Amino acid sequence: MLEKLVEHIEETNSKLKRLDDHINDVSDQLEDVKQGLTARVETAEQMASNADEKATAANSEYKKLGDRLAALEDGCRRNNIRIEGIPEKRESSSPVKFAVELLSKIIGDDFKLDNEIATAYRTKIPSAFKPRSFIVRFERLRCKLDVMALLRHKQEIIFENNLIHIFPDFSPSTAAKRRSYNDIKRMLREADIKYSLLYPAKLKVEVQDRHYIFFSKEEAEKELKKLFPTLF
Repeated sequence: MLEKLVEHIEETNSKLKRLDDHINDVSDQLEDVKQGLTARVETAEQMASNADEKATAANSEYKKLGDRLAALEDGCRRNNIRIEGIPEKRESSSPVKFAVELLSKIIGDDFKLDNEIATAYRTKIPSAFKPRSFIVRFERLRCKLDVMALLRHKQEIIFENNLIHIFPDFSPSTAAKRRSYNDIKRMLREADIKYSLLYPAKLKVEVQDRHYIFFSKEEAEKELKKLFPTLF
């Protein structure tokens, strides 16, 4: 009886050892699988990180290229002014003559423009809601700057009972950035706070003999809220 019990115990121990060995083998296999998955996850994360870095670098390069193209186009337009609000077909067959007469009437006959305007034309894209912009190109940059300086003293410019606006002519990209400040500029005017818009799209605000320059609408809003809490 005792011999059978000993034999049964030995057999049980042998089975337990085999089971333990099998468990160890399975554990080793699971560890190998875990290490393989970890390596794959790390590889995938590295690839994703590399892709993000490449995308960020590509976006940065794209922005730089866009800024360069905008600067080049702005350079080509630097002798131009853009007039908004003139009803269609008022320039008839002689846009240059019309531009001379219009600007002379606005600024005054003492400012001679007869030989200063190189060309004048409407933009090509029509709109169902407003007249196309009227572009005037001056022969000399100095003359364009003098005209813009004189126009700054005009509160409102009326042509045939229409309110018109005259701006420097910029590329669409630069113009959009400058327009983004419109609401802020309106609030500054209403609060009688001096400001100016610098090229290409920087807002300069004067407060008690101090100058603040903001490079984006978001930055301007954030900092002006600190300076003038009641402005917004």
